[in-house]
Amino acid sequence: MQEKGPALRTAVRVRVAPVVEESIERSGAVSGVVHAFHRATIAAEATGRVVERQVEPGEVVEAGQPLIELDATRLRLAVEQAEATLRTREIDLAEALRELGRGDRLLGDDAISQSRHDAQRFAVDRARRAESLARVALRTAKRNLADATVRAPFAGSVEEVQVDVGDHVSPGRPRATMVDLSRARIHAGVTSTEAAGLQPGTPAPVVLAELGGTPVEAEIHSIGRIADPASGTYTVELWLDIPDGLLREGMVAQVRLPVEAGRRNPVVPRAALIRRDAGMAVFVVERSSGEPRAVARPVRIGHSNAEKVEVLEGVSVGEEVVIDGLFALRDGAPVVVEKTSVVGTLSES
Repeated sequence: MQEKGPALRTAVRVRVAPVVEESIERSGAVSGVVHAFHRATIAAEATGRVVERQVEPGEVVEAGQPLIELDATRLRLAVEQAEATLRTREIDLAEALRELGRGDRLLGDDAISQSRHDAQRFAVDRARRAESLARVALRTAKRNLADATVRAPFAGSVEEVQVDVGDHVSPGRPRATMVDLSRARIHAGVTSTEAAGLQPGTPAPVVLAELGGTPVEAEIHSIGRIADPASGTYTVELWLDIPDGLLREGMVAQVRLPVEAGRRNPVVPRAALIRRDAGMAVFVVERSSGEPRAVARPVRIGHSNAEKVEVLEGVSVGEEVVIDGLFALRDGAPVVVEKTSVVGTLSES
């Protein structure tokens, strides 16, 4: 909460409304947005020139299906070179083992020195390590060759292909975009009170106007614990299965959340709420010093409708909150009060 500033000499004319105790009718419905269950920006993992573009936007592909083919001539040569190097290292190891075996017999007959035998044993160790490195180099070369084919990471539809035959590509830069909409993630914002009453695994009907408005059943997968800075709500993620290709990203869904009956709580007009210090607050008119002053108080809000909002912490029934003139107020500012019952929209400060 911000510190009180110096008292203003000129009182600000404001309109206020009383805090009342009511039960807000809750429909349990919130708006959500459809997101692809999987979305990937695909980049090449190898450097090369595009020799074949095997898909076009809108095509449905399977997991592992080729999307873009790069020129792999140099990569094939690298594999052949790695294979030849491995064969050489295998021969070196076989020869070192043969020499060590011969040295074992000669050492038993005292025909060679111990130091000579140790050198043969060390030569075998070096040959084994060289062979191991050659195998790693061969696996790397084969992986690089496989990376010359850019493949679909999952089954879905291709939304964008950003290269054409003849383009030169480098690792890491986006080359295609894919989405999987056989299932969808629906993100909806709820208040802290609504979030507290939800559980993962609970079914929730979802209505999509583009699909005819018939409710389909989704399942609550997760409930966020960090409020969105812009809206002050918590994100609920629901999973929806409609595998016939009718879903599209950005569709608006009406989610009917399972909620309990409303209780009577302090209620203020929406117009009284302001955003302050990464939270919500109201200006309460206090008359303890004789002259009415507007004092900012942080509040914890609950359920709401188009006009009113439950306040779970921060104000008491019978107090007055400012609903008009908020833009000119500072914490502790003197005010001239004009009572009204008018309600309005959410303001910001």
